[in-house]
Amino acid sequence: MKSCPHCNNPLGELGPEDRERLRVQRWRDQVFRAAQLSYLALVMLMVGAGWWWFQSPTGWHMPPPLASLLLVFFGTLLYLGARGWTLWLKLGRNRPS
Repeated sequence: MKSCPHCNNPLGELGPEDRERLRVQRWRDQVFRAAQLSYLALVMLMVGAGWWWFQSPTGWHMPPPLASLLLVFFGTLLYLGARGWTLWLKLGRNRPS
């Protein structure tokens, strides 16, 4: 008998309403994770930018410290990826009915 990969309930014992409820809950969890990932990316961006600004000499000097440059770069990539994932999840075809 097949079981749900998320809750291990046997699928044969779940009705159509329960399956839809599980599908909606899984979608909400994914949207929540994507939002949390974008918040983490924004924190990385702010820490990197703050590090760059407050590193001696203060201001946006060139070249930036390597650690702050890496935080800004990876924070930007992570933010764009997380926002793309969020938008993809919220498309009509990916949204549970």
